[in-house]
Amino acid sequence: MAGFLAYSILLLVLALLFVIVPLWRFRPVDRASDAEIRKQKNIQVFEQSLAELEKDMADGIVAADEFEKLKHELERGFLRDMKEEEKQAASSAQGKLLPILGLLFIPVFSYLLYDNVGSARDLALESIMSNLREAETEEDQLARLDELAVFLQDRFNRHDDDIQNGYMLGTLYLELENYPSAVTTFRTLAEQMEASPDKATVLGQLAQAMYMAADSRLTDPVRRVMDEALAMNPNEYAVMSILAMDAVQREDFNAVLGYWRRQLMQMDASGQQAAVLRSRISQLELLLGETGPQDTASDGPQASITLAIDIDDSVRDLVDESMTLYIFARRASGGPPVAARSLSVQDFPFEITLDDSMAMMAGNNLSSAENIFVGARLSRSGQATAQPGDIQAVSEPFLRTEQEGPVSLVIKEIVQ
Repeated sequence: MAGFLAYSILLLVLALLFVIVPLWRFRPVDRASDAEIRKQKNIQVFEQSLAELEKDMADGIVAADEFEKLKHELERGFLRDMKEEEKQAASSAQGKLLPILGLLFIPVFSYLLYDNVGSARDLALESIMSNLREAETEEDQLARLDELAVFLQDRFNRHDDDIQNGYMLGTLYLELENYPSAVTTFRTLAEQMEASPDKATVLGQLAQAMYMAADSRLTDPVRRVMDEALAMNPNEYAVMSILAMDAVQREDFNAVLGYWRRQLMQMDASGQQAAVLRSRISQLELLLGETGPQDTASDGPQASITLAIDIDDSVRDLVDESMTLYIFARRASGGPPVAARSLSVQDFPFEITLDDSMAMMAGNNLSSAENIFVGARLSRSGQATAQPGDIQAVSEPFLRTEQEGPVSLVIKEIVQ
C-alpha cells in the first residue's frame, strides 16, 4: 500500500509539472492594460463622433431635433460598448481562475473516486497474506485469517457478483467454522448464477455449510440444496462428502465406499489427495472383506467387461499429461455409472477391465445391469461430467451377458 501511494504521488507530481512549467514559463500579455487601452479608445471615438456631430449642427448640416436624436444614439452605443468591455474583463479573470482550481481539484477528486469506487482498498491484500504466511503460532494464524475474512467480506459487500472472491470468502468461513456466514455467502453467490457445473460446486459448498450448521444432520433444507447440486453434477464433490459422512454415522460402509469412489473420479489421478483417498478406499475394502457387510451381488460370480481403448490420430496432438482419463459403464436407461475408473493419461492403445469392485454405489454394479454402454473420456477440467473441450468415445448399448471379447473404443469426439 505504501509503495502504491509513493508511486501515485510521484506520477501526480510529474503530471502537474506538465501544467505548472508551461504556466511558469509563459509570459502572458498584460490584459488589464489592453482593456484600459480599449476603454480609452472607445472614449476617444465617442468624443470625436460627438464633436463631429456638434460641428455639423453648427454648420447647419444637422437640425437641432435631429442632433438630439443622433446624440442619444451615440451615447447608447458608447454605453453598450463599455458594458461589453466589462464583461470581457470579468470573463478573462474567470478564465485564469478555472485552470488553477482544476489543477487542485482533479487530483483530490481522482483519489477520492479511486478510494471509494476503485480497488484502492484491495491493495491491503498483499500485506494481509504476507502476515498470514509469517504467523508462527495457531493464535496468530487464526487472527490473520479473521483479518482476511474481514477484508474479503468488505470486498464482497462492494462486489457481490465477484464469484471468485465470494467463493474464497465462503470457504474461509467454513475453515473458521463460521457456518452462518458461510451459508449467507454461498447462498448469495448461488442466487445470481445460471445452472452450470460451477453453480453445482457453489451449491455443494452451501449444502456443506448448512449441514455443519445443523450439527451434521441431513435436514430437509440441506437435502433440497444437495438435490439441486446433483441435478447439475451427479458426482458433486462436496455433496459426496456429506453423503459419505452421513453413511459413516449410519455405519453403512458400502455406501461410504460408493461415495468415495465417486469423489475419486473427480480428482487428479496422480495427485496426493487422490492417493490418500485410494488408500482409505483400500483400507475400508479390506475391513469390509473381513468383518463388514457385503453387497449381495458379491455372493455369486462378479460381472466384468473388458475395454480396448485407443485414440484417433486426428486428436492425438490435443492430449497432454494434465488431462484425466475417465472410464465408465452405465445402464442404457440412464443413471449413475455401474462401474468407473479414473486414470492418468495412458499410453494408447491399452486394455482395462471394469468389474463389480468398481461400483459407485452399493447395489448399483455391473452384476445388476444387463443392457449397458461403456465410454472413455479425456477431461481437461478434471471433472467426471463431460465439459466442452473434452475428448471422448461412447459405445452403443449392448447386452453385457452377450458381449464376447473386449469392447473397442477409439477416442476422437470433441465435446461441444
